[in-house]
Amino acid sequence: MGISHFDSWEVLWDENKKNDFITQEFGTEITQELLKNKLEVQVNFSNHRVDKEDLQDRLMKCYSTIALVAPLIKEASARLERDIYLIVTDVNGVIISCQAEDVVGYRCPAAELINNNAQLRNLVNMGNIIEVHYDNGLCSQLIPIFDEQGVIQFYWGVSDYKPISIEVSNILYFAAQLLQQRYKYVLMLDEYTSAFIDAIPQCVLMLDENSRIININNRCMDLLKINNKEFIKGMHIDHLIFKAPTEDGRIDDEPYRIGIWGEYMPCQIISKQPINTSYGTQLELWLIQPNYKMLTCDDNNILESPNDSPFSKIIGVTPEIIHVKSLAKRVAKSTATVLLLGESGTGKELFAEAIHRASRRKGMFLAINCGAIPAELIQSELFGYEEGAFTGAQKRGCPGKFEIADGGTVFLDEIGEMPMDMQVSLLRFLQDKIVTRVGGHTPKKVDVRIIAATNRNLKEEVLQGNFREDLYYRLDVITLNIPPLRERRSDIQPLAEYFLNRICHSEGISPMAISESDMAKLINYDWPGNARELENAVERAFILAQDGKLYFYDHALIEDYVDENANQIIEDSKAKLEKEIIETYLKNHQGNISQTAKALGITRQTLYRKIERLDIKRPS
Repeated sequence: MGISHFDSWEVLWDENKKNDFITQEFGTEITQELLKNKLEVQVNFSNHRVDKEDLQDRLMKCYSTIALVAPLIKEASARLERDIYLIVTDVNGVIISCQAEDVVGYRCPAAELINNNAQLRNLVNMGNIIEVHYDNGLCSQLIPIFDEQGVIQFYWGVSDYKPISIEVSNILYFAAQLLQQRYKYVLMLDEYTSAFIDAIPQCVLMLDENSRIININNRCMDLLKINNKEFIKGMHIDHLIFKAPTEDGRIDDEPYRIGIWGEYMPCQIISKQPINTSYGTQLELWLIQPNYKMLTCDDNNILESPNDSPFSKIIGVTPEIIHVKSLAKRVAKSTATVLLLGESGTGKELFAEAIHRASRRKGMFLAINCGAIPAELIQSELFGYEEGAFTGAQKRGCPGKFEIADGGTVFLDEIGEMPMDMQVSLLRFLQDKIVTRVGGHTPKKVDVRIIAATNRNLKEEVLQGNFREDLYYRLDVITLNIPPLRERRSDIQPLAEYFLNRICHSEGISPMAISESDMAKLINYDWPGNARELENAVERAFILAQDGKLYFYDHALIEDYVDENANQIIEDSKAKLEKEIIETYLKNHQGNISQTAKALGITRQTLYRKIERLDIKRPS
């Protein structure tokens, strides 16, 4: 085979160096030093294959890896003899890619051996080549690919029924280095694109050149009701959107339907933008918008609450919360504007939705966070816009939330954050209930009930000139004050038990109980984040449970440990506790730094420093 196999990499090599994500630090051939230190191991061959469901799950989780190695497998296999297999295994040793598709799904004993042997794993981490000889004459050579934390993500290797030649080792070694650099680039690209698409207000899907999903933004995750984007990565777009677009890219007038779990809702594909990457593939960015106007009664169940009574989600036994619920039930029968006052996390949106569901209104309930929408977009978000109203405006225009919710209720959360000029428009709408789209001239009468909420003192905001006095009195027809959790401590126990039972039910496990000592600590805590903070604490305790026992930590999680019985688990070591918590959260978020940092309530930079200081290995 000789040295000529490197000719096939020249174009890709030059392109990669130009784009600055390939370093100049590795050579074009395997060194004699590496060959000299090559470790040969004799093992018995086992021929085990994972079941179809397990394999499908692994392939979806490893889709990014499969897409990354596909061009290298194709190019390198063309240079190899027919009987030599180029294989890629996941971190657990299951083959996920090979030029011979019938091999996919089998376990690779060589990778399993490395995973189960600490000494071999250390040698691999130090850059040694491991060559495994099986009793049936097969020989495998594997090289691991690491993430930025030095954790093995997958294995790249060859298998042959003859001794592996230096030429084959050269191909394997060079391609592994190229893979390592490309893998770092893909991680960087994924982090960059996630930040980019999360800033887009529409639902966003990012597809590869085979129309498979490689990324989605948080808004799309909310629409699909999924908590982990890894679940959907690798899925073909046809399995997510009911009707795929035509090959020529034409967007039909009829809406598509989007969803999983058998729950679909109408949507429109606003645009499809091609994106060229630095490593030769073309991605596509889809902007999706739910089409609320075409929702049927069945579709409405996707967005509306379950079949229980309207106020059943508002848990509490104290006179304070019972009084507010009683007032809300009476208010629901009217059409008056309602103003909900309460600290963050007290359940203002729950009350708003319950009031809507208990009313006689047949339209939709739509929630809008006034503080989350850019000032320049809030007018078009609420009132809609006509075609050509501004650069990037959708063809045929778009209805606003007031128009979509005709016959229903619009919940304006964080009303105190609304810009002053928008307050004028809202005041006018409250007076006449007429909408005129941005860029349009045709007024339309709608029947929409407004429920507003804030954690600010609006009277004080009026005095300071931050909120219009006339708008305040328009909103202040009926005011409901929702008390904070610290003022109704008797509600903490039923709330905590409700949250825990709901989690256990969703996870399909038997109900768990909170110990008396833990419950006492929960009741004595002031809960500045109110019910939302309590819910997060219960979920953390569930995630960190060991042997069926819940463990409650305070909300700094890292700085102090509240549970007096923790000494039995962490050997009275604060550092071990810190490491244990971070490792658990990393595992539950599949090693994703951004999601783990968010769950822990710390910055990504802080999490990186703690990982380095505590010598934490990110899970595969």
